[in-house]
Amino acid sequence: MPIHVQSTHDAIESLIPREGWLHDYCNFAESLEACPRFKFFSACCILGAVINNKVWIQRGDAGLLPKLFPNIWVILLAPPGRGHKTSTINMGVTCLTQAAQEVRILADKLTPESLVKALSAPAGEAGKIRIGPSDATGLIKAPELSVFFGKQQYNTGLVSLITDLYDYREEWVSETIMRGRSVLKNNCISILGGSTPTWLQKMLPEDAFTGGFMSRFVLCEMPATYFKRVAFPQRVSGDEWDTIVGKLRRFLAMHGEMKWAPQAYEAYKVYYEGLLPSGDIQRDAYQEREAEQILRVSMLLALSEDKMMLELRHFQRAKVLIDTLMTETQPRIDHLSTHPRMQLVQELQDLLKQFGEMKESDMMKRVYRGLSLGELQFREAIRILKISDVIEQDGFKDPVYRMKKGGKTK
Repeated sequence: MPIHVQSTHDAIESLIPREGWLHDYCNFAESLEACPRFKFFSACCILGAVINNKVWIQRGDAGLLPKLFPNIWVILLAPPGRGHKTSTINMGVTCLTQAAQEVRILADKLTPESLVKALSAPAGEAGKIRIGPSDATGLIKAPELSVFFGKQQYNTGLVSLITDLYDYREEWVSETIMRGRSVLKNNCISILGGSTPTWLQKMLPEDAFTGGFMSRFVLCEMPATYFKRVAFPQRVSGDEWDTIVGKLRRFLAMHGEMKWAPQAYEAYKVYYEGLLPSGDIQRDAYQEREAEQILRVSMLLALSEDKMMLELRHFQRAKVLIDTLMTETQPRIDHLSTHPRMQLVQELQDLLKQFGEMKESDMMKRVYRGLSLGELQFREAIRILKISDVIEQDGFKDPVYRMKKGGKTK
């Protein structure tokens, strides 16, 4: 009996390259139910983990800005039970471990101390020598990111530490009273995580949203309309998988500075110098990191084709890929960049955007189950929106609220 496949379009699908290792990997996993963007960006992440700090691109004169490596941080977002986040992550990490045992995989619950120790450890399992203290590199595997970086007491400081290790340093030093002085050199960390949007907002510690942690990720959210069902999936040839793994291992040999093709250099210059701040601190943080994400994906597209030259077509494709994600996930970014204490304010604003206008009683019916402080919490949220010149009201007994035209919030 033939396999029946029903699928809606993913805007990323037409942007996946038609050649190179990234194409081969996504094409190999084409029959799986996970949406194309999950497969593509997980492949980007594991390719970046294999390359780690061996290939870099220079922006401007050496020493003014840190070397930029192709290691990207990716979060796969989908509602509970949908999207196959965990299986997509596991498939990518399996490919990585089979291709490059030299790469550290950090998958257990970590404390700041154990992470520093793991990144500086010179030996791996069974006495296999791995990347030593001169190279603090590895992949953090977090199928449920909000649990991995959760609010547990032992996790205090982990988010701020990971954030601090995002930018390249030749030497990173930590000193504690209990453990003394720890040194990490040439740090380059990749992160491949998954979560549901709700858990990501509720379970991560507050400093994940206020310290720039989230703006460092490529937020890859499954489109709400994406649907694909394969009732009886079939195993792909083992030879094809071995080919994918073998090609990935070859990237271990790549080393050196990636060069700019003149047209790519000019295109990036025009793009970057044209980025204007919006005045919204959190949005501007994401926009600033967006430029880095585009360059990282550009590098991966070039490396996937075994090229050490960043060409115009690589930059253009990467820009469309990231721009597409940013446009689709802007509402999600608004939520994630909202401090958890202001979550009710965001929810009320979203209701008014959705329905145009609402009676106060109707708004209360929608949110009262989450009011830990009762009516006072609701009144405070309404007051904040009024002071911020975001909403306006008609009447007083059961007032009607609506988004204010020309207000400060879009």
